[in-house]
Amino acid sequence: MEPVRKILVILSTAEREKAMAGLIFAKNTHDNHWFDDVRVVLFGPFERLVTEDKEIRDLGAEVFKVTVHPVACNTFADDPAVSNAIKSLGCEIDQVGGIISECIRNGYVPLVF
Repeated sequence: MEPVRKILVILSTAEREKAMAGLIFAKNTHDNHWFDDVRVVLFGPFERLVTEDKEIRDLGAEVFKVTVHPVACNTFADDPAVSNAIKSLGCEIDQVGGIISECIRNGYVPLVF
């Protein structure tokens, strides 16, 4: 069995503590080189949380700068205020279902927060 080399962190919770845990895990994973690659997907209620909570937003901006191609779900970012705020953090808006599926097919292990 191949060791896990790539992680896909899916941030979907509206719960602040879970959101912080996911962001901190993604940041630490990158900073400490625990895996070869870390990708981050924003999905659902987290997208509004990251626009409303300053601490989450600031940590999110740090994480999005160091991870490859962070992306948020366009369905949940249909509010222009949400999508503009997410884009300003360096995160692209796209359809994430296919992105998540592609990552899993390519050996990423999904972790959902």
